Amino acid sequence: MNFIKTVIIFTAILTLALLYAPQPIAPNLAIYFNVSLSEISWVLSVSLIPLAIAPLLYGYLLEKFSLKRILIFSLLACAIFQIIANLSSNFYFFLSFRFLQSLCIPAILTSLLTFLTRIDEQNTQKNVAIYVGATTFGGFVGRVFGSYLSDLFSWHFALNFFAILMLFCAFLCFAFKDSNSSVMQVSLRDFIPYFRETKFLVLLFCVFIMFFSFQSVLSFLPFHLKDIFKDITQTQIGLIYLGFLTGIFSSLFIGQTVKFFKSRFNTVIFGLFIFITGTIFMLIPFFEFYFIAMFVFCSGMFICHCIFSALLNLSTTQKGLANGLYLTFYYSGGAFGSVLPSFYYASLGWNFLCIFTVLLLLSSILILLKYRNFYKY
Repeated sequence: MNFIKTVIIFTAILTLALLYAPQPIAPNLAIYFNVSLSEISWVLSVSLIPLAIAPLLYGYLLEKFSLKRILIFSLLACAIFQIIANLSSNFYFFLSFRFLQSLCIPAILTSLLTFLTRIDEQNTQKNVAIYVGATTFGGFVGRVFGSYLSDLFSWHFALNFFAILMLFCAFLCFAFKDSNSSVMQVSLRDFIPYFRETKFLVLLFCVFIMFFSFQSVLSFLPFHLKDIFKDITQTQIGLIYLGFLTGIFSSLFIGQTVKFFKSRFNTVIFGLFIFITGTIFMLIPFFEFYFIAMFVFCSGMFICHCIFSALLNLSTTQKGLANGLYLTFYYSGGAFGSVLPSFYYASLGWNFLCIFTVLLLLSSILILLKYRNFYKY
């Protein structure tokens, strides 16, 4: 059991690492492929789109086939698509295979979490917390270690390194016991009641804005750093993302944070203000300050992430549907946040992007305060 659990955690880390590795090296990719800012921003966005639609479509796939087969096939396909993508100097060839690769990621993550919750049902809550921590750490590893490998060798080497490790994980997964997923089939009709109630619409709007804002800053920060620090290395850009580690601590200590602020509602308002503070700090053009700002910025985001998820679950008895809808809005926000800001960042600059992000987060605070009576938890 310990071996299988270790493989699951390692695979989860690796999957998120491969997903987010291109983010800090996007300026290098833009130069290599000779494409514009708006075009290169699609590299991450196309990877997040399948995660947004997964709750609507992947239930049927997971109902038909065994988890083991889905997991092994998805890992092999994900790794091979990345290796093929790296072979071409044509951007749209690269982007097409990144999209094909991203279709496998929801299946990998869903299968891993299902396996993890089944092998040790007595410690489900603990295992889920470990899984969330692993995915958070995976995003950190992809950004920081991927940047370091890009500096040391090349971006091709960095992405191939993660892909080859994923092939290795696929073979380790042959040790898993076969299982049918028994995932509930979901149709669009099941989600309609959630769009008829204000308490759900407010939360889903805030979730969308939260991850839109987060990805806006993270996706275009490398370009901004390249603009103001001409000699900055990929490793230095990657180190800025060390602040991402606060997501692990924010998640682990969220219970104590809620106790301190007396309620989840008060905690999420605090988290949004911290989020805003971190964004404002991004306006100060000193390298060391960007490093500090990222810790503040990520702390606020992950506090909000934990609380919004809890508030949505506490507002309904249909937790599976609620979580599916949460992920849809969460990753939709990320997909749009990786692309749309390219248009106003290119013409209006970094300061406008940060100020606009602050205004979006303030709108979430104002809407939450208006409907605070819905969230007395």
